[in-house]
Amino acid sequence: MSNRKKYTIIGLIVAAIVGFIAFHQIEAASHKAEFCILCHNMQPEYDSYTKGNLLAKKHKDANVTCHDCHTPTIGEQLNEVRMYATGDFETPTKQRGFTNEQCTSCHKIADIRKKTAHYGLSNPHEGTHNKDNEMLQCQSCHAVHHPQKLNTCMSCHPIDWKVDSSWKMYPPTKK
Repeated sequence: MSNRKKYTIIGLIVAAIVGFIAFHQIEAASHKAEFCILCHNMQPEYDSYTKGNLLAKKHKDANVTCHDCHTPTIGEQLNEVRMYATGDFETPTKQRGFTNEQCTSCHKIADIRKKTAHYGLSNPHEGTHNKDNEMLQCQSCHAVHHPQKLNTCMSCHPIDWKVDSSWKMYPPTKK
């Protein structure tokens, strides 16, 4: 085997090792909010995750990372790189919704119902508000990076629960 061929093979092996290590370092770093904020136009969401009294901060305190809830596909990631590189993004960032499946992958429905049983007949996690034992959409009331709203409940019911300051009461017509 010629020296040139040996050096080419050694170079390819070294490049593969360096690439492998770099990929895993970037992948590990990408689970931290500090990494996400480098490119993403999401200062309010980052602030809600690192300080304050919203659900995002409670998730951070429980060691939940961005990727525990946000798991973008390779296609979405490539599109985000394109938007960042071209400046083709909205300011402020459009709020994303979330599914009950995302929430209930950690928060078990039975535990939620037990924890809120003291609300009695007005418990939104039980009773007439649920069809076929399936809960309302969590995002109808709960938000993670923005104040939670009682609009859904208040459109039909007066709210007599004590809620903390992460909740905002808006007239039922305001979204």
